[in-house]
Amino acid sequence: MKKVFYIFIVSQFLFNCSINKDQQAPINDYISSLNLKDSDKIMIIQEKINNNVTIDIFKGNIYFSRYTNKYERNEGVDKPLYDEKNWEKMRSKYENKYIKDHWIKGDYWTLKDFKFPNIIFIKQEKFPNPGKYEKFDFQENYKVFSFSDTIYYKHNKYAVFTIKSTTTDYKDIDTTSILILTKIKGKWTVLEKVGDGIYR
Repeated sequence: MKKVFYIFIVSQFLFNCSINKDQQAPINDYISSLNLKDSDKIMIIQEKINNNVTIDIFKGNIYFSRYTNKYERNEGVDKPLYDEKNWEKMRSKYENKYIKDHWIKGDYWTLKDFKFPNIIFIKQEKFPNPGKYEKFDFQENYKVFSFSDTIYYKHNKYAVFTIKSTTTDYKDIDTTSILILTKIKGKWTVLEKVGDGIYR
């Protein structure tokens, strides 16, 4: 029994080391799944999305129902993948207690974070907002992404991150979702996509 427990502890330690070594592997595996050509370019918003966005979307909205006379949960990740105990662990470990902004100023993505080589970085405030009727023409049409850091859930069985995506032609990068991934045949693979529930 002690031997089995020892093997379990060692395996968890090694797994955690591999997670820490390549924290953003789920994001890189997601980009790889898009089957981009080597000649393609993508654009990434340089500021990271706050982890709090990921945590909030994962949980969904809590409201008091007059019909059941108790608090109910709406949107978010469905049970049994969502459970309060593991969500609380995730929140405790990854919540940003001091920064409430959607994008974190000063915490930037760099080429070292990504395996895909052809990336153009742009500051969030420099990316056009169609609602402001800005005149901004990109020379080419790129896929555009904005990511949060990766969060690991349920003993690292699942990886979660927030994503926004658009193109330089469309320019609207307002829609926000989380991707939940699990490892299949050595690659982090999207299991579920959950929106923020906000009607736009």
